[in-house]
Amino acid sequence: MSGPFLDHYNTGASGGIEEVPCNLCGAIESVPLYTLQDNGYKTPGEFVLRRCLRCGLMYLSPRPTRETMAAYYPAEYAPYQLAVEDERWALMRWVRWRKLAKRRRLIERYSDQKQGRLLDVGCATGLFLHEMNRAGWRVAGIEPIPSAAEYARRRFGLSVFQGTLRNAPYAAASFDAVTFWDVLEHTFSPAEELACAARLLRPGGLLALNVPNWDSLDRRLFSRHWLGLDPPRHLYVFSRETLTALLAQAGFSVLEWVGFMSGYFSFVVSLERWLETINPQLSKCVRWAFSLPGMRFPFEPWFMLSNWLGKGAIISLFARKTIS
Repeated sequence: MSGPFLDHYNTGASGGIEEVPCNLCGAIESVPLYTLQDNGYKTPGEFVLRRCLRCGLMYLSPRPTRETMAAYYPAEYAPYQLAVEDERWALMRWVRWRKLAKRRRLIERYSDQKQGRLLDVGCATGLFLHEMNRAGWRVAGIEPIPSAAEYARRRFGLSVFQGTLRNAPYAAASFDAVTFWDVLEHTFSPAEELACAARLLRPGGLLALNVPNWDSLDRRLFSRHWLGLDPPRHLYVFSRETLTALLAQAGFSVLEWVGFMSGYFSFVVSLERWLETINPQLSKCVRWAFSLPGMRFPFEPWFMLSNWLGKGAIISLFARKTIS
C-alpha cells in the first residue's frame, strides 16, 4: 500500500549494519543457515540467518540497526489497512471481519476475564483494538508509525501511544491481556519485549501472539524465498522450542499453540518470489491471477488442513503470566 501510513518509512536504505549475539542465551557461536537478500523490495545488502549453536534460536546477523531499519520499509510495504467498513468489496469485508472475530473469540476463550483491559503491541491502524472495544474490552495500543497511530485515534477514537513498548507509559500489572499480532519477529529484542509485556500484565494475565511457522509446509517448499523469512524486516525466526524458552525466561507458561489464520497471502507472496528467480514474467501473471476477488476461496480447504496438521504458514500461541 502506497498510502498515508508509510511516510515515516520511505527513506532509502544505506549503511548502519550490526552483528549481534543470540537474544535467548547470549552466545556468539552460531552456524549460518541462509545468506539472504531483500527479495521483496530489492533494498541493498546481504543478511545472514543464523542458528545459535547453544540454544537453537534463529536470528539475522548482520542486520540493520534501530536507527537504519526504517529504510527497509519502502512505500509499497503494506502492513496497514483501512477500516473494514471502507473495504470496496463486500466479500472481502466479510473475510476481514471474520479474521478479527476469530482473534477476539480466542482471546475470550483463553482469558479469565471476559471484558478486561487489553494492550495491543504494534496495533497498526487499530482494527483489532476496535473489534475488542466493540465487545466491551477497555483497550490501548502501541504503534511506532505516527500516521498509523493517528488513524487509529481519529477513525476509531482509540487510545494509542505512538512509540515502542519499552517507552510506553503504562503502570505495572495494569492489563489483563497483551497481544503481539505479526510483531515479535520484527523486534530487535524479543526477550526484552516479552519481559516488558510480563511487567504490564497482572499475575495470571494472558499473552497472545502469532509468528511465522518454521514447521510450515511453505517453509519447506519455498526455502529462502519463504515470506516468513522476509529479510531484513524479520529479525528472528522461532521454533516452538525457542519461543517456549523465551516465554519461560520472561515468566510465562504456554497454554496452547493454535493454527487458525489463512496462509493464502503467505503462500502467494512466497510463490511469486520463488517464480521471480526463474521466470519474472510468470511471476507477474501469478500475482495478477491470485489478486482477483474471490480467488482465494477454492484454496481455503487446503490452508485449513495445513493448520489442522500444525503446518500452516502462521502459528499462534497463548500463554499465561506465571502467578508467583
